[in-house]
Amino acid sequence: MTPNAAPLSIQPIDPPKRVFGFESVPLRVRVARKREDASAPSGNAPAAGPLKGAIDLYTSEGAFYRRLLEIPLPKGIAPGAEQEFETPMYVRAFEGAYDVKIKLFNDAGVAAESAPFPLRVRNTIFDAFVELVNACNFRCTFCPQTDLQRKQKPMEFDLAMKIVRELAEMEHHYPIRVHLMGEPLLYPRFFDFVEQTHALGQRVLLATNGSRFQRDRVQKIFDSRLDEMVISLNTPEREAYDAQRGTDMPYETYMEGIEHMVAGIVRRGPPPATRVNVLYDLAKVNDPAELERVRVIIQYWVDVVRRVGGAVLPDAADVVTLDPTGTTLLKLCEGLELQWTPYHGWGVNATGGAGEASAIRNHVPLAPVSREAFCSFPWRQLAFLVDGNATACCVDAEGEIVLGNAYKQRVDEIWNGTELTKLRAGFMQSRAFHPVCIKCHIRHDKKEFFPN
Repeated sequence: MTPNAAPLSIQPIDPPKRVFGFESVPLRVRVARKREDASAPSGNAPAAGPLKGAIDLYTSEGAFYRRLLEIPLPKGIAPGAEQEFETPMYVRAFEGAYDVKIKLFNDAGVAAESAPFPLRVRNTIFDAFVELVNACNFRCTFCPQTDLQRKQKPMEFDLAMKIVRELAEMEHHYPIRVHLMGEPLLYPRFFDFVEQTHALGQRVLLATNGSRFQRDRVQKIFDSRLDEMVISLNTPEREAYDAQRGTDMPYETYMEGIEHMVAGIVRRGPPPATRVNVLYDLAKVNDPAELERVRVIIQYWVDVVRRVGGAVLPDAADVVTLDPTGTTLLKLCEGLELQWTPYHGWGVNATGGAGEASAIRNHVPLAPVSREAFCSFPWRQLAFLVDGNATACCVDAEGEIVLGNAYKQRVDEIWNGTELTKLRAGFMQSRAFHPVCIKCHIRHDKKEFFPN
């Protein structure tokens, strides 16, 4: 039986016409069964056998692109009846014109298929970086800040607000990250920036080394209603702190400030929603000594949360498995998580520990990287450095990938501009053309983003 002759019909209700890629949007669907359905059992009961719905994405030329969703229908449908239901539709696609079809399946195959409806997908900037200041009071061995060649200075406040205003005009809706290099809490007008960014309907994500958590500044952070924060604790043990952080701030003073900040979050709750980051050596992800280190650090912060908030938390007796493919999160209380991430070499070596990251900065030769590559960052990231230059990559510490300049261009002109289009075109051919991209070890699966 062809879909058009089937007793079932399916159609979208006021479907969206324009969406951002890699985001979820609600879709309402109406399913109806003809009254004269001879396949239905007696008594007008719902038809036997499960029904399953699917949402498929096609290119504007009619080629199948990918299946977005596959779900069972909430309940059977009796002859002559219809039902409506809403489902989230996660549109896994980058910029382009597409068609969407909704299908119903039963044990016999396709039972119904909607007419296609057009969908325009836009690229959104998931990670917008505004580097308020590229100076830092630490010189960590695992960070390019140690030998940064760019002049270290703050971004002009008017420029920072121009960028935020133009992001808002582009309907940007992810927290703006106020770093690339540098310690953002060194920025003289940091709290003015947060206030005016909020006034434009935007959110702020602060990544900080945690050295500026004096009591008056902690109170200002809470008063500012800062949205999100990552505390780069990174080296919670004294030995690692002394060896890797490159600062004369005493370890006890540093830890006291971070504990004071964390205690405030435990008492008050978010905002800011906070993650305390700890680094580990990816090569030791299954090493018993490293897992024991994980347990000790977890127990330390569990005890802090218990002491401050009286929370009932389990002991860190069980081994926490670290995810070697990404970030491991452990919730401590509402708005507070421990975050574990591996040391990385800022694109030069994505698997090394602190020693290897240091070797990279000291120009130890590495194996050449193939130009055969795909990177999704040009579709997902845009970073503005203190001088207004824009780069497509969060690990381009020196700002060598120059896409344009915010003093001379609007954010949307850079986002849709010639230089970024060239980068995207190169990666669409699975080729890295820019010298920074050629030497970079970061690689993504092209089929995850472009299945065809």
